[in-house]
Amino acid sequence: MYRIKFLCVILIVFSVVIFTACNGKGIMKKTPELNVPFETGVKLQAGELEISGTAKRYGTGIWEMELTAPETLAGLTLSYNADEGVKADLDDLAIDVPIENLRDGAVFAQLFKAVDSAAAAGELSCTETADGMVFSGDFSGGTFSITFDPVSLVPAAIEIPAYGIMGEFSGFRVLTAEPDTDVTDLTEESE
Repeated sequence: MYRIKFLCVILIVFSVVIFTACNGKGIMKKTPELNVPFETGVKLQAGELEISGTAKRYGTGIWEMELTAPETLAGLTLSYNADEGVKADLDDLAIDVPIENLRDGAVFAQLFKAVDSAAAAGELSCTETADGMVFSGDFSGGTFSITFDPVSLVPAAIEIPAYGIMGEFSGFRVLTAEPDTDVTDLTEESE
């Protein structure tokens, strides 16, 4: 009788460990889908620097970010290509920075690299916290952790400890291609 109870307890413990999607011990878990074009609001802090804006990911290493805060940088658009570099536009001013001249501490670049790394990962270490499901991994800038909403599985926050970067995501949405309208159809309808 004791053996049967013991076997039942072992089976219950085994099934809980195997079938728990994400627990406090950091098990390997399939990463939520980030390898898609998307747009999200971003609020980042690195030390005393605080920036906010909208980030768009078009593909691995291809990003665009438009800043809305601080006021001195509002309207600045950063077009990032991991193979080429960054183009910064503000009003009539534009500057190109080759990738080899980009500083390692560039907050936006570290954000893009960390998210791209998570998007490429099949599985990451996962823990469940009061804030959501936290997926952690390594990339060329060190380590990162991205917190996902436990229900919608969209990113809610990011942390990159090596650079003191903490960030929040809002309004995450997947970008979809809109069908092109044929110009000849428009001219025929207007006649």
